[in-house]
Amino acid sequence: YKVFFTTGEVDKVELVYSKFITLINSKPTVQTLLPLTPEGVVCDVDGNCVDAAEDEVFVLTSQDGQFAVEREATESGVAPLEGIITFEQDPNQVLDALLPLYMNSQILRALQESIASE
Repeated sequence: YKVFFTTGEVDKVELVYSKFITLINSKPTVQTLLPLTPEGVVCDVDGNCVDAAEDEVFVLTSQDGQFAVEREATESGVAPLEGIITFEQDPNQVLDALLPLYMNSQILRALQESIASE
């Protein structure tokens, strides 16, 4: 996928998967992997986009003797990069090392959500 994108054969690389919503509900989702966006935007098939940093946590509880799932919205803040960090490698080397790990983690997450939503 990276080769096709960097050579210009494709303009965009998208991942289509079933996003886990609840135990009985899933949502078809389209995530753009390349080009990268600073926000990590995830869009559903209807074009509704959300910031991937605004994640949700599902908590399994009990109410009146029955299992219940509570949904809590969380926002992960991004701390500013301070000038005390020095990279010895060239920025391209750092990106070449991190990009495959990021892509693999996004694909693994999508597969896990698809399996969970079955």
